[in-house]
Amino acid sequence: MDIDSETLFNAAAAAISTIAVVIFILDHQFPYSPVSKAAIVVAFLAGVFAVSQATDDDQLTLFGYAVVVISAFALLLDLTNTFDAGTTLQVLALLGLALVLFGLRTRIDDRSRFVSPTHAKRAFAALAVLAVLVLAVDVVAGGLAYELQTQAEVQITGDGERQAGAQLGQVVVTNPSPFPQQIDVPRYEVCAAGNWSEYRMEGPEGEPRPVHAHLSVGHHYGEHVFGFGERTYPAVLNLNAENVDGERFAVERTDRCPDDDDGEPYIAVFEWQDGSPYVTPYRLG
Repeated sequence: MDIDSETLFNAAAAAISTIAVVIFILDHQFPYSPVSKAAIVVAFLAGVFAVSQATDDDQLTLFGYAVVVISAFALLLDLTNTFDAGTTLQVLALLGLALVLFGLRTRIDDRSRFVSPTHAKRAFAALAVLAVLVLAVDVVAGGLAYELQTQAEVQITGDGERQAGAQLGQVVVTNPSPFPQQIDVPRYEVCAAGNWSEYRMEGPEGEPRPVHAHLSVGHHYGEHVFGFGERTYPAVLNLNAENVDGERFAVERTDRCPDDDDGEPYIAVFEWQDGSPYVTPYRLG
């Protein structure tokens, strides 16, 4: 194969295409299902494959194959990692891909082509239509629905810094789509509202410390909800306070951390909104 200016441009186009596809595959901010992402990638690779079968340029065919193989490898790795398939299944999937590649060698004709240009174009058209349909269903179905279900009141167990807590409720995640989607739980916050003076801890110099409240939702990054599925995660309250062991406190849903520090102490629960002014989630009581 002669190396000339055409080779340079073919190689550059192949390298840029491969990098673009890999970046898209690894983009964890993609707002839709991994199935939609995979369908888009497969349709694009089918287009590259169709070009490689239709051209008379052997260099372009070779570079097209390189784009398809490297991108397929990256897509397989991403899918096995996305769904936490584990090392064993990941290795088996890669070995399966290797076997497919070895098997495809026997189908190459004397022009280094697999199929006729007509068949390649038809396959690309079919996969492109399928990708559009999958993405359309994904968009119309909408994203995941999150609901924080709280109890009317909580009974605290334990005392002291990071020792007092209770399960405040649960977060229910529902998927209205037929495709799996990654969970991204909204940022829920809590604060100690009302008069908490009798529950304040003392600082090193005897000064009263604020009663600090924190809410944690027991999910892990990268988890998914499968099509039409539902997952539930505990919402656990932690308090930095004393004399609260066995005490019961009301739970109220609010838009933000209330400014009031009078009346009966209670736990205010709210969802953090982007652009909201910062509010310290604790009270001196």
